[in-house]
Amino acid sequence: MGKDDTSTKKRRKLNTTSSSDNNAKQTPVDIYKKVVEFEEAEAQLRSADKDAALFKKIYQDVRQIFAEIAELKQKGTDEAKEKINVKRVEASLHLVALKKLNRLEKVRTRAGREALHKEKQRVDSTHLLLQNLLYEADHLNKEVTKCLQFKSKDEEIELIPLEEFYKEAPSEISRPEVTKADEHQLQLARLEWELRQRRELAGACSELVASKECVAAAIAAARSRLDALSPHLKDVLKATKPLQECLALRLDEKRDEIRAASLLPPPLFLLYANASAYYDALGANNVVVGISGDEDEAKRLDQLSNVESELVVSNDSDSDQENNYEEPRDKKKRHHRGTKISREEKAEAKKKEVLKKHPLNVKLTVKISEGTALNLIFSYMIHLKIVVVKYTLELSLPIIGVSAADVLNGDCILNELYIGDNGNDSPHPATSYLLNAAGIVEDFNYFIPEVGRPYIWAQRMCGLDFMAVTGDEKKSNIIQPSQSLSVVSVENFIFTLKKRLKSRVELMKELQNLESGKIIPEKSLGFPLRLSGSLIHWQSVGWNEYSQPTSTSFLISEGQVSADYMLYRAIITRQSAKLVAFVAVSSDYPKKAPLFSLTLNWNGTHTAGTSDDIRDIERIINTNWTNDGKKSTLTTQMEKLLTCLDILLETTGSLEFPPDKVMFQPVRGRNRMKPYRFIKQGTGVFVQY
Repeated sequence: MGKDDTSTKKRRKLNTTSSSDNNAKQTPVDIYKKVVEFEEAEAQLRSADKDAALFKKIYQDVRQIFAEIAELKQKGTDEAKEKINVKRVEASLHLVALKKLNRLEKVRTRAGREALHKEKQRVDSTHLLLQNLLYEADHLNKEVTKCLQFKSKDEEIELIPLEEFYKEAPSEISRPEVTKADEHQLQLARLEWELRQRRELAGACSELVASKECVAAAIAAARSRLDALSPHLKDVLKATKPLQECLALRLDEKRDEIRAASLLPPPLFLLYANASAYYDALGANNVVVGISGDEDEAKRLDQLSNVESELVVSNDSDSDQENNYEEPRDKKKRHHRGTKISREEKAEAKKKEVLKKHPLNVKLTVKISEGTALNLIFSYMIHLKIVVVKYTLELSLPIIGVSAADVLNGDCILNELYIGDNGNDSPHPATSYLLNAAGIVEDFNYFIPEVGRPYIWAQRMCGLDFMAVTGDEKKSNIIQPSQSLSVVSVENFIFTLKKRLKSRVELMKELQNLESGKIIPEKSLGFPLRLSGSLIHWQSVGWNEYSQPTSTSFLISEGQVSADYMLYRAIITRQSAKLVAFVAVSSDYPKKAPLFSLTLNWNGTHTAGTSDDIRDIERIINTNWTNDGKKSTLTTQMEKLLTCLDILLETTGSLEFPPDKVMFQPVRGRNRMKPYRFIKQGTGVFVQY
C-alpha cells in the first residue's frame, strides 16, 4: 500500500509538471466568450418550439416540487427533512435548466433583431435607389415635354392656308414637287412667300401714309382758312344783334343752348329735346327749359370719354404687354402713394367717384296761372347710370302758417306723383352691386339728400326703362334711351305736375284758413251757414303722434293710411264738448278724400269703436266725398264735421246745447240714428240717411 501511494504521488507530480509545462506553452483562452459562442451555435441548432414546450414542462415540474416541499414542511419529521433536501436539489437543477432556456431564447431574439435590422437596411437602400430612379425618370420626362412644347418664332406667324399658298405663290417659291414631300421645305417656302407679301404691304402702307399726310396738309390749310373767317363771322353776328332784339329773336341764346346740348349725356339730351318741343308749343307761361352747369368741364369729360373709347379699340396683346411691363413700377408708385393718402381719404375719393354727376344739368320749370312755379333740375349720374332730380319752388305770395308751408314742400309735391313712386330708392337693379363693388356699405337712399331723388318718372322722361332691357344691352352693360318713351312720358308728366301744383296751391289756401281758425263755407254746396262749434286748433303732426290714438288704429291696420300721408290734428269745441279729429290727406288730393278719425270728449271719451254716433259721422265725412258731381274740398269736410257735431249734441236733450236746427225726428230706429243729412227745403231741414 505504501508503494502504491508513493507511485501515485510521483505520477501526480509528473502530471502536474507536465500539465504546467503544457499550460505555459498554450495561449490563455476566454472561457465566457467560448461559452457564449457555444450557446449561440446551440440556439441555432435547437428548435424554438421544442424549447418552449420544454420550458413549460420544467415550469410545471418546479411548481409541483414547490408544492411537495410545502406539504413536507408541514409534516416536520426527519424523513420529511431529508426528502426536502432531495427536492431542493431537483428544483435547483430545474432552475438551472430554465435559466439556460432563457439564455437561448434571448440569443435567438437578439439574432432575429439583427437579421431584421439588416433586412430593413437592405430595403431602405433599395427604396432610396428606386426614388432616385423615379426622380431621374420624371426629370427626363419634363425635359422631353419642354423639348416637345418648344415653339420657334416662325410658328407664331399666322400664315395663309396651304391651298391658298399653292394657288397664289409662284412656282419658284412654292416648288410643289419638293414641298409636298418635305414639311421642312414647305415651311420655308411659306415663310418666304409671307416675307414677300409683307414687303409689298409695307410699300403700299408707306404710299398710303404719304397720301394721308398730303390730305392732312390740305385739311390743315382749309381749316386755317376757316379759322381766318371766324372773326369776320363774329363781326357779322354782332352787327345783327340790334335786328335780333327788334324782332325778338333768341338766335344767340339758341346757338349757345344747342352747343351745350351737344355735350349732354344721351338721356338728358332726350329730355331737353322733348321738353324744348313742349316749350315751343305751350309757350313760356307754362313750361321753360334750359341747360345749366360747367361747359368747360363737360368738354373735358367728353374728350376724355373719346380717348377712352379709342384705347378700348387698341390692340389687346400690346396692352397686355404694356401692363405687364409697367406693373412693377405701378406697384412701387402705389406703395409710395399709400404712405401719403390715408384709407379714409381713399374711401371718400372712391365714394365721390361713384356718386359723380355729369357737369351739365337740364332745368325744367313748370308754371301755373297763380304765379307758382316748380323748378326741376335733372342730373345724370355717370357711373350709376340713373337720373336724379332736385327742385326749388317759386311762390307769388308768402305762405302764412306751418302746415300750409309743408304742403308746398318739393318732397311733398312730387311724392307719389304716380302711384308707388316716392323716389326713395334707385330703380336700377345694379345700383346696390355698383355701390358694394366700390366698398360703400350704405344704401342709395342714404345719399338722396346729397344727390337728389331717382324718381321712376324722371327715368322715363329721359327714355330709360330698366325693366325692359334687351339681351344685347345686358351684355354691353349700356342701356340705350328710348325716344318714344321719352316723348310720351314728358307730355304726361307736364300735365300731371300742373294738376298737382294747382291742387296743392288750393290746399295751401285752405290750410292757411284752417290754421287761423277760419272755416269759409261754400254757399253753392247748400249747407247751413250757422255753425255753433268753433275750430280752435289746427296743426300738422308726425306719424308717431298720429298712430298713438285708438281712433286711428283701424285705418292704419287696414292700410288706408301710411307715413307718406300729410297728417293733421284739429280740435273743435262747443261749450264743454271737445272733438279731436286726426286728418290724413293723401298725395292724390283732391282725387282721394281726406280721412278723419274722431274722438269726442263729453260725458266720457267716445270713438268709432265705442260709439255708433261717432262711427256714423266718420262714415258720412269719409265716404260722401262727391255730392252730385259738385266740388268737394277739405273745407267742405270740416263744415260737414261741425254740422254733424251740432246735430249730435243738440239731439242729446241736454240743456247745455239747445236745438238750433230744423229736424223732423231727433232720433230714429233701434240704433237711434241722428238726422245728419241736409235737405234744402225752405230754409233747410235735417233728416236721417
